[in-house]
Amino acid sequence: MQTERLRLEPLVEGHAVEMFDALRDPQIYSFIPENPPLSTAALRQRYRMLQRGISADGSELWLNWVIRIVSSDRCVGCVQATVHAGRTADFAYVLASAFWGRGIASEACVAAVDFLETEVALRSLYATVSAENHRSLRLLARLGFAEVDAARYPHGKVVEGDRVFCLAIRSVAGEATGLHLRATPR
Repeated sequence: MQTERLRLEPLVEGHAVEMFDALRDPQIYSFIPENPPLSTAALRQRYRMLQRGISADGSELWLNWVIRIVSSDRCVGCVQATVHAGRTADFAYVLASAFWGRGIASEACVAAVDFLETEVALRSLYATVSAENHRSLRLLARLGFAEVDAARYPHGKVVEGDRVFCLAIRSVAGEATGLHLRATPR
């Protein structure tokens, strides 16, 4: 996927070297319950698993894209959707803090949501966000997500202190043809 300033590339193992420094940024982890990658090798192993695109038990499809700034050819974050049974998905993004406030997350998320709306047979996207992450709360609102009760979240337990948002997909891609997923983004 390409936008005016960005290219969203399907995540592959080889992105680990480029993404390692961006993901070592401690500010990223102020609002997400994860830790920075320990090494390039550990990140490479994680990306190797994710690039398969499907969980071992087949219950989830993994769509992950690296956010690359075209002008500098620099990887600065990623966008992801985990597609579950029932045609719902979890949506998330991570962006190095040096690039916050520049519209990059917004531009990348708009492209990813557009792809998910037009190419993947989904009924809804969910996002869980720390109540303290005001930038992400504003971004979700701009994308059209609406806050819902945590009890409506269909994908497991919500992290304490997180708020749950849902974006209802206007039209379900491929519903008439039975297409459920186009594996390769255009």
